[in-house]
Amino acid sequence: MYRLKYFEEVEADLDALDDAVYDEVVGYFERYKMNPFACSQPLSDQGGLNLRGYRKTYVANAAYRIILRVENGMAAIVSIVAVGQRDQKKVYFEAYERIKQQP
Repeated sequence: MYRLKYFEEVEADLDALDDAVYDEVVGYFERYKMNPFACSQPLSDQGGLNLRGYRKTYVANAAYRIILRVENGMAAIVSIVAVGQRDQKKVYFEAYERIKQQP
């Protein structure tokens, strides 16, 4: 079983979603607790943004993405980095900026 943790900005990401997209995202969060690898794909460079080691999940007919990282160690943790629109790679830029600010 995996434990979820969220970047603090994810709350605002979720507030910006319409109800149908929100429900789908929350459904994926529940699935991540069981096996995040089964419902996400690895990321690499996205337009010059190094997101190696992170994963993505397509949401709302691929219009939105969830960006996450599976951390292995003593406890299995899934860090939710960003949730947002894929249009013009906005969510990737958001995720990259948030990751850069982490210690």
